[in-house]
Amino acid sequence: MFSKRDKLFFLSLLPLSISLLAVLVVSVTTIALRSLDALQHFGLALFASSIWNPEREVYGLLAPVIGSLTTSAIALLTALILSIPLAITIAEYLQGALKSVVSSIVELMGGMPTIVYAVWASQYLVPFLKQFAMEPLHSALPFIPLFSCKPVTGFSVFAAGVAIGISIVPYVTTLILEAYQSIPVMYREACYGIGATRYESIKILLSLARPAIIAALVLGFARALGETTIAVTTVGNSMYLSSCLFAPGYTVSALIASQFANAYLYQYAETVLYSSILVVVLIAIALSFYGSTTIVRWRLRVVV
Repeated sequence: MFSKRDKLFFLSLLPLSISLLAVLVVSVTTIALRSLDALQHFGLALFASSIWNPEREVYGLLAPVIGSLTTSAIALLTALILSIPLAITIAEYLQGALKSVVSSIVELMGGMPTIVYAVWASQYLVPFLKQFAMEPLHSALPFIPLFSCKPVTGFSVFAAGVAIGISIVPYVTTLILEAYQSIPVMYREACYGIGATRYESIKILLSLARPAIIAALVLGFARALGETTIAVTTVGNSMYLSSCLFAPGYTVSALIASQFANAYLYQYAETVLYSSILVVVLIAIALSFYGSTTIVRWRLRVVV
């Protein structure tokens, strides 16, 4: 039974919770309503071509939608490669002050404005990737479509994906670390009780945390979908749709950032941009819901 104070505390929190939910519903509804003109006029053909010509009122969102999904997938792979080792290092191998320092650095990186990542990526990461990743891969594996085009400037879908992936590493690492450290001690004691080494114990604990890790990556993917500043400065901003990762491209966020200011000058440009926003928002909401519910279910099954 809940006490009277518990009920009053719950009722005091309820208006804020409902307000936050209402903001989400109103935002999505507004975006959907603003998208109707474009969806009614162009139909699904709007997502079947890649063109942006406001003067002729000809639009196609295939390239930015595919670009957003591709850069987010590369970002997810980058975050996966970096986040799991970082989380295991913090949880298992760092002790005392060093652990606190590294954890603080991760938190600091998570709170850093994305413009910092964007400037660093455009000035240093892109040239580095072009010289040490894109050009070697193109020279060695030109017969593979993903690496078939020669990197000219380095600003590409691949560079944007890696840069966004680095920016979401703190977020994904924090989720993985929280899940890993919340596994009850009895599982670790059971591993050592049967003679498992630390390496084997880590493997077992990671297998227990696998649903939460997958959910963390899904949430990271949803976060990468909406990244704007880094995408604008690194993706190349081209409506050309290519199977090669080293070609310049577009993301929905980059398209909106570069075109929204002048979109009101044309009949359908603004509503087309709202249509692109709607696609990203719906995908992000679905992924966030899946990731959040997966973590909750995992905690109830393993932790509690």
